[in-house]
Amino acid sequence: MAKWKKFCASTIYSLNMKKIGILLAVIMIVSAVGGLAYFYLYRGGAIALRSIDLYIYPEMISEVETPINVAVSLDNNYPVNVRIKGGELKILADTLELGRASVPSQVIVRGLNTLMIDAVLNNTLIDEFWYQHLSRAEASVISLHGSLLFETPIGDVKVPVRYATNIETNIFPIEQKLNREYDLGILGKVIIREAKIELKSVTLHETHLKASIDVENHLRIVPLYIKGLVFNIRTGETTILGMGEQVGENAIAPGERDEILFDVTIDNSNIPKLWYEHIKNEERTVIYVELWLKTEIAGRTIELFRETPLTVSTKLETNIFKYRK
Repeated sequence: MAKWKKFCASTIYSLNMKKIGILLAVIMIVSAVGGLAYFYLYRGGAIALRSIDLYIYPEMISEVETPINVAVSLDNNYPVNVRIKGGELKILADTLELGRASVPSQVIVRGLNTLMIDAVLNNTLIDEFWYQHLSRAEASVISLHGSLLFETPIGDVKVPVRYATNIETNIFPIEQKLNREYDLGILGKVIIREAKIELKSVTLHETHLKASIDVENHLRIVPLYIKGLVFNIRTGETTILGMGEQVGENAIAPGERDEILFDVTIDNSNIPKLWYEHIKNEERTVIYVELWLKTEIAGRTIELFRETPLTVSTKLETNIFKYRK
């Protein structure tokens, strides 16, 4: 009987030790997994985004859309390959969404990877971008927002994607010396000394500019009557941004000098064409404002500078994208 009790006690002890051993093994495994997860998730992360660049092939651009390649450089620090299950990116101009991109499933190898994501900007929204940009004193932010979902050894991991670049332009005001003369023979000359153009107001549909020219009347004994002014706004590649005529009544006596004020309007529906040309030229564009005068001199109607218009220019320069040849 005593031997039987001793055998039972020994057996129970052995079973308890096995349970303790199994429990300890489970604890060690859980600790190892937890430690691995802590190391990867809280000590810098196993998926590290290095840089983001926006690339364009100029020959692929149309007046309707701008295809871009989003190049995401990332490090896979896991000891094995991982898979991107998917992702979604939004491209914004401040709060205006210009386009989206869906990230397809793909394998990411160990180490450094460059993920190429195709996106398309909707050019029909560029006029609204123009409106917002001018309304903010020609300052905007182009940004990329979204996330990538990775299938990793420790489960699914969502990695946020953030990118932003500041856009600042100096389109307006424009102030240029002209010193253009219009020779009327024995009657004398009319001289335009300078021109100034500044932003007056902007809406979703139109950009209103306040302009002035400095006019000197060097005619002999007869006054200069300015009856109107014709303007044309275009790019270096002849994209028309606006045109029109303003009627007025200004009289400048012989030997006098006066400032003639007028308004110029850009039709914002033409801004997507400006964008198309701007991106094709790798974000370097010259905008010209051409004008001539309708006058009355000694009882005759004469259009001054119509054949060779008075011209002032300004530059639109940005650095949003990188370009592939």
